[in-house]
Amino acid sequence: MNPITAMVDNIMIPFLEACYGFYPNYGVSILILTLVIKVIFFPLSKKQFEKMKITQKLQPKVKALQAKYKGDPKKIQQEMMKLWKENNANPLGGCLPALVQLPFFLAIFYTIKSDAFLSLLTGEGINPGFLIWSNLAANDTTYILPTLIAATTYLSQKLYVTDPSQKQMMAMMAIFMPIMMFFVSLNMPVGVLLYWTLNQAVSGGIQYYFVKRNPKSEAT
Repeated sequence: MNPITAMVDNIMIPFLEACYGFYPNYGVSILILTLVIKVIFFPLSKKQFEKMKITQKLQPKVKALQAKYKGDPKKIQQEMMKLWKENNANPLGGCLPALVQLPFFLAIFYTIKSDAFLSLLTGEGINPGFLIWSNLAANDTTYILPTLIAATTYLSQKLYVTDPSQKQMMAMMAIFMPIMMFFVSLNMPVGVLLYWTLNQAVSGGIQYYFVKRNPKSEAT
């Protein structure tokens, strides 16, 4: 049994069934599962977003080093590594929360598509839908969730831009990524999109607070 299958059988399905026992709707169960995962990973997200803020604040010093040691890439790399180490920064730190949570996203995807979950939805007296969506295992023909995912992707991209020199490149990414996410999500079940939408919304709120608003984590 591979790790994803083990998560589906031993964590995801039992958790959704347990939540259903408190509130009889699997859409609500998926939203609760999403929030539980975010709470579990909140300390990691907090730490990484604070490190991201430090990295952003170091950009003027990075540019100064690049100008000072122009023509000596090895020296630039050495000085940048020294700068990051002195400030406890990691330029790739912002990627870690997403990478760590990726197995959970895959597990949610395979859970919603699994025979075990489909059997839960088709049980006697079970409502397989949530709000305006008639079936959690079907694609979103209303396009509401894909649109929300595209919108939260766009806002997330905007939050990353702090260096004026990056604005042109990030402007292109802010257009390309939401469009790509919209079309990718068209082929995903509503249950997966519920998880993805709430996950992105919560992540965006955490990111906004720690990167834009929180005065902590100043670089030296």
